[in-house]
Amino acid sequence: MTRGTGELRRTGEELLLLATFLLSSGRGLPDEPPSYGPLRRLNAARRSLALATAAGITNQGLEYVRAELEDFTCGAMKDRDLKGFLDSLCARLARLLQEEGLIARD
Repeated sequence: MTRGTGELRRTGEELLLLATFLLSSGRGLPDEPPSYGPLRRLNAARRSLALATAAGITNQGLEYVRAELEDFTCGAMKDRDLKGFLDSLCARLARLLQEEGLIARD
């Protein structure tokens, strides 16, 4: 499938915005509450999965992981089991990458 120049440009712009987000997040870490760091990383993971989808990598499991990240990072702040949430998503994403053929193996 051929992607248009406009789509590639938009994906490139989103990557630049993500890089900017990561750098500015890193800069803010020394002055922010410790709980902000993991939340910023969750947001970066959510954005990365959205970019993968925009680049043509589609998978229902990945979309489910991205939606969970969206709910967690954009939802109401409340007491949540961050470690348990991360353990679950890390295991699920690793399983998807291994079992669904989402990453080309040379």
